Amino acid sequence: MASQAQIQKRPLWHRGLTLPALLAVAVWLGGSHLLQVKLIDQHNVDSVQQAALQTVESYARQLQQFFTRRQQQLDTLATQYNPGTGNTVAPAQASLQFFAADKLHVGAGNPPLDFAQLDLLKRSLEQGSQKPEFLQNADRQWRLYSARAQNDGALLISQPFSVFRSALQQLDSSPGTIAVSQRFPDGPPRGLWSSPALPSGGASVSAPVAGSYLNISFTPSPAYAASHSIAPGWIYGLALAGLLASLFALWKWLPAEGNAAPWERTSRKGGTPARQSLSKADLDKPPAAAATTAAAVPEIEVASRQELMRTPSTEIPAHVFRAYDIRGIAGEELNEPFAYQLGRALGTIALQAGEELLLVGRDGRNSSELLRDCLVEGILESGCSAVDLGLVPSPLLYFACAKGKNTSSGVMVTASHNPAEYNGFKVVMNGRPLAEEKLQDLRALMESGEFASGKGSHSNQDIRETYIDEIFNDVALAGQPHIVIDAGNGATSELAPELFEQLGCLVKPLYCEVDGNFPNHAPDPSRVENLQDLIQTVASENADLGIALDGDGDRLTLVTGSGRIVWADQLVMLLARDILARHPGSDIVFDVKSTRALAELVTQYGGRPVMWKTGHAPMKTKMRETGALLGGELSGHIFIKDRWYGFDDGAYAAARILEIMALREQSLDELLDTLPHKVNTPEILIPVAEGDKFALIDRLRKEANFGNADLNTIDGLRIEFADGWGLVRASNTTAALTLRFEADDESALARIRDQVASQLQQLDPALALP
Repeated sequence: MASQAQIQKRPLWHRGLTLPALLAVAVWLGGSHLLQVKLIDQHNVDSVQQAALQTVESYARQLQQFFTRRQQQLDTLATQYNPGTGNTVAPAQASLQFFAADKLHVGAGNPPLDFAQLDLLKRSLEQGSQKPEFLQNADRQWRLYSARAQNDGALLISQPFSVFRSALQQLDSSPGTIAVSQRFPDGPPRGLWSSPALPSGGASVSAPVAGSYLNISFTPSPAYAASHSIAPGWIYGLALAGLLASLFALWKWLPAEGNAAPWERTSRKGGTPARQSLSKADLDKPPAAAATTAAAVPEIEVASRQELMRTPSTEIPAHVFRAYDIRGIAGEELNEPFAYQLGRALGTIALQAGEELLLVGRDGRNSSELLRDCLVEGILESGCSAVDLGLVPSPLLYFACAKGKNTSSGVMVTASHNPAEYNGFKVVMNGRPLAEEKLQDLRALMESGEFASGKGSHSNQDIRETYIDEIFNDVALAGQPHIVIDAGNGATSELAPELFEQLGCLVKPLYCEVDGNFPNHAPDPSRVENLQDLIQTVASENADLGIALDGDGDRLTLVTGSGRIVWADQLVMLLARDILARHPGSDIVFDVKSTRALAELVTQYGGRPVMWKTGHAPMKTKMRETGALLGGELSGHIFIKDRWYGFDDGAYAAARILEIMALREQSLDELLDTLPHKVNTPEILIPVAEGDKFALIDRLRKEANFGNADLNTIDGLRIEFADGWGLVRASNTTAALTLRFEADDESALARIRDQVASQLQQLDPALALP
């Protein structure tokens, strides 16, 4: 009997209880979670947002009181101010300047007026009282400005930002983070002030500040959100009680040990356990055979994966490693295995350099996306992580490297200005371009296969808005310049029009659709034939300026309103004159193809001219070495370190030229007329075999006879005469010799050109100038 009683004893747990217990857990806890997500959380979001709206509107009213009191002070000031005596009661810490209507222009007054202040004064004369505006002065400090029409003129009142900050500090920031921004009509917002950042407890809300262009936003803190929310704990408390009651009921329903539970009886009638995983035939097989059956599917999957993996090519073409980038024909010289091997090598080098993350961008060429994917695959397998910036111009990759907090290294998949069948890679490592012997070391590593191994992480990031905002906050334009942008179907097709529209320009896009076939013209703005459509469109649109950008956006050529082509060395002269006026004694770097007039102008304005090798990598290296604020080369690369980061950026350089036009109130044609003028040719290309071009330059240096001319061998051979010069150098980006000529007049130009052509044909009769 004792034995029978032991058999009938209910156990604390039974295997038959497991499944219904798990179902009970899923029902109670899942149901409570669903209730929280669908009802409680949504109620809390709405409640917090409604409370936050009330809070931010209260902040807005407090700030409105500041502007109301200030407006009353200005009304009193208007009745008391006398331009002759200046006796008045001014607002706190205010500076007053009166301008007669006929004396309103940029540079008037002390401190001198800039365009934004001038615009505010003119609107006050034409339209009456204007809302106060926060503007940056010459020292880049925010000040609060108002303007009043007064006695046949206009009065400008300015106060330091600290006057407004005192009002901001009276706002109670304990509930969350407060931020104040200013947004003019048709312009993006610009941040002015924010309270110490607190963790976010909900979505930001905002409200306008009446009587100003300000907008105040409020991001509630977790504590604020909790105080306006229903705690979900009681839901889970009820769910736990219900779950315990269900488990107890199931335990009471549990049969004595050895008997089947009710939910098991049906499945056991057939005598075979319902959870059998292998067939009877499998169980009868010998152990080895059964193991083979169980492993069959995984083996097939592994084989399939192996077939999809790319087998790295051991053939790494030497000639695609140029002086400062990698470039070749896509699909033949630069294919998927090459990009994969390159990614593994770059990931290895980055890790050795202390960089655990590589930024990756690509242009719009048809082959770029696939090469990018293979490149990233290799980077990740090295153990280095990758952030994909997407389809962007090269300057955005450089911008990300300059601004990045976690890395200053990246790779751009692009062939720049080359034809559609080409592609390539530009590499930045620790903020410096990978070039010359370091590219050869990279090739050696790819051939050796001695890569790091690991598993990096992969993410995406869009920095276009950050880039546009940075330029918007740096460049000041006046009016609405009418411009035409020819992106050449390249990577700037969408970004450049958006940028210049944000800057206040009226933009006519030309070939601003990304198309890797470049159907309209080659993406090279340094060639005259590629600028003809832009010249015609500028004329037909009666535009102020035409902007031509290359395939990846780092090269620039401009066209004036009258149709004159403005080469990059002329743009460098305009920029140098502007920068040297503020930074006398600075170095200005330019390449061997640039006009002699550039060095003369830099010297005239108190700068130090530095001639150097052509190429974006040598130019950046020389600028870093000399501390130069500006550099440029004839092909269109312009490097600005003044207020910017020193990389080549066609769009930013164009924006700075527009700023100079606005500051001087002159058209680009008028600005060009103020520069020294010489007679010159554009770049001339003579096709030669890739393997022969450097040898031809060596022979020219040794065998040619140019009489008493001075020979400069920094890059190729620049032959300097008293009345002009000629240049012959090997192109680093194409299979060609690059030539250019300049002289004081046409006869001297023809003489120098003929002399150089004669020496070239003595080396090889096929080297005829077009």
